[in-house]
Amino acid sequence: MVGAPAPVRPPPEVVRAPAPDRPATPAPGPVLDDPATEANRVTSQVVEIALASIGTPYVWGGTGAGGFDCSGLIQYAYAQVGILLPRISRAQIGSGSPVAPDPRLLRPGDVLGFTEDGDGATDHVGLYVGAGEFIHSSSNGVRVSDLSNPYWRQRLVAARRIVD
Repeated sequence: MVGAPAPVRPPPEVVRAPAPDRPATPAPGPVLDDPATEANRVTSQVVEIALASIGTPYVWGGTGAGGFDCSGLIQYAYAQVGILLPRISRAQIGSGSPVAPDPRLLRPGDVLGFTEDGDGATDHVGLYVGAGEFIHSSSNGVRVSDLSNPYWRQRLVAARRIVD
């Protein structure tokens, strides 16, 4: 006859060995109210919202599920988490904090500014989703593109961090 399993007991609190001149402190646990963790949670939601729009058609001036233009997609994704951004791409790229437009420094949720006519002024925006990719609404609708593509790499002129 097999007996009942032994009750599971919680492990004792882990305590670091004290340094000679310092008292013992509990081992680190989850940090509550960590601003970086909250920023990651919010930007992850923004990215998920934008990615859920893949395939939505391009509509000039579009700001909703019926169709988006580039800045309408960014404004919509951020608005769903309660962050209001300006409507047009040149104003959006003035929001938040500047980040060097270097893919190695970008974080998911960063707004990317592109110049399509080569004058250096932002006239197209996208949302960095990670792994060198960004989502945007182009003439083919909402899609993910690769920043390593020479077309986009040469046109990336600005990046902004909305949630820090």
